[in-house]
Amino acid sequence: MLLPIEPQEAGVPVDAPAAKPAAPRPGLTDLFTRLRIKRVVFVDDMVEPVADAANVIDTLTRREDARQLLESLFPVAVLANDNEARFDQLTALLGDMDAAELEAVTTILSEFTEEEGARDILQLRRNIPEQVDLKILTPAEWHAQQQEIIEQCREDARTLFLFDQELNGDPQVLGFATGADIIKGLAQSEPVGFGTRWFCGMLSHTLNSGDEISSWRQLAEDNAIALKFFMPIAKQSLSDGDRFYGAVYRTLINTYCETMKTLAKDGLREALDAALKRFDDIDPLAFEHIIVNSSEEEGVSELETLLRLYAIVHKDEAKRVILREAEFLKFADAATGVKAVADISRELTAETQAHLNLLRAQELHDGPELVNGYNDPLRNGDVFEIGEGNDLGLFVLIAQPCDIMVRPGGKRVRENNFKVAVICPLTLDPAEVEAEPPHLKHFIPNFGDKGDVTAAVLFKRGTVVNLNVLDLTVLDKNGRCDITPAELKKEPKRFPTRAWEDRCAELAKHFGKVAGEIEDARKKHGDEVADLIAKATVPRVGLSNALKGHGSYVAGAFHYPIKRIGRIRDPGAASLLAAFGRFLSRDALEHDFAR
Repeated sequence: MLLPIEPQEAGVPVDAPAAKPAAPRPGLTDLFTRLRIKRVVFVDDMVEPVADAANVIDTLTRREDARQLLESLFPVAVLANDNEARFDQLTALLGDMDAAELEAVTTILSEFTEEEGARDILQLRRNIPEQVDLKILTPAEWHAQQQEIIEQCREDARTLFLFDQELNGDPQVLGFATGADIIKGLAQSEPVGFGTRWFCGMLSHTLNSGDEISSWRQLAEDNAIALKFFMPIAKQSLSDGDRFYGAVYRTLINTYCETMKTLAKDGLREALDAALKRFDDIDPLAFEHIIVNSSEEEGVSELETLLRLYAIVHKDEAKRVILREAEFLKFADAATGVKAVADISRELTAETQAHLNLLRAQELHDGPELVNGYNDPLRNGDVFEIGEGNDLGLFVLIAQPCDIMVRPGGKRVRENNFKVAVICPLTLDPAEVEAEPPHLKHFIPNFGDKGDVTAAVLFKRGTVVNLNVLDLTVLDKNGRCDITPAELKKEPKRFPTRAWEDRCAELAKHFGKVAGEIEDARKKHGDEVADLIAKATVPRVGLSNALKGHGSYVAGAFHYPIKRIGRIRDPGAASLLAAFGRFLSRDALEHDFAR
């Protein structure tokens, strides 16, 4: 069981020693203090340069830019290349140095080494706070010391393990070949240690910073390791304090978050079975009344009512399962653990923020495939692209839901009432949004394909819309606005609701009548007159001049440059309708002639 973490006073960052050009990110000190992490163990097949005379001379030979730094550590030695006694002098001086002085030499040698792995270790040393013990082990050293290290891990003295994925170990000798093998072995032998006594990160030079999450699931699948046992970390992040902090932060919260997700998934699976059982038990008479009869009366899609019914039973069962005492306590433990980490200041990475924006957009908006895929009827909040090329614009449908419901017989209650529906421009241009007074617009958050844009509905530019035209988007699974009446009469479209099958016939009849008038004129007076009649009689999209001319007729087919591309979900759509109502009812006071 994951234990809750008691908040502790954040540690005070310690100044980095002179040998370290960069200090650890202060938040990392707080993070380790709060989670009582006393030690970091890094297992890598690359080793730091040995602080000996040969390595010092090699560095001087290869890198002239290292000479000044090394001379500062050996002030009494002559490091010139022609000094024949240089090797003996360096050996003697190194032999007299204490541990801190030797570490300073090693740091400079690592800085200028040609071995990338040694520079990784140097960067790691710079990132880890001074009060946290850092152990750098080779695969062989880990093999020899593993049991002792594991026994030293306690709940009040936790360890962050960082295993290089590409260890190149000999499985016949060491029992593992990669960092994933080590983590898998720990998960099999002591799974309860994760999140209570230690945390595991898997470092890799083949990952790019920002790609960790996209590679995480594949690494877990390839190595048969549960997601909660590790988090990949790109070695690139070692050279960037903020990115390394974010990677460690994610690694520490992972076990808690994955525990919560696992509990939720298990509960939802159990709830699904229970919900389906309740679903099966519904009386056929009641089921027919709910799904078919009530939907037809209200002009609602049967499929929409079906999903609504299922949501009721599944949500209830899910709450019953997850709120059971045992599961609830496990969930609470994990939530308490992750809250201790989340209390520490941190910034979201660009990748994480993009993921959040997209998830929020999915909550607030329906995509085109969900709206058009099963010929869903028009709804308040439907979003359309209207126009072509540079004239392409976004519009949103605003209507009282009851007024635009198609009833049995394929007609609406107030089909031709001027107040039934309007469409208003929807802009993403910040300058255009800023120019519009607050009471004349309404904001739509997390809009767009990535969910990272705030759009604004411009009420003042709205216009009454012709629903006969917009209804054509319902007929097409791609949301296009086209109709060929003759073809539709020969082969009517199928819909999940009988009201819309009737509506389809009404639309074919309506546009067929217009087509008939145009073709009659063609027979009597020729193409030129027929084209003039078409321009005059093709149904308009809306009353505004901005929409004038959007619509054409060619050879029995009507085409409008309109496409339904999504929908604002409730309660956002209801909020939009309410805001439009306030716009319509705003006060119209006499102008202030004294101002």
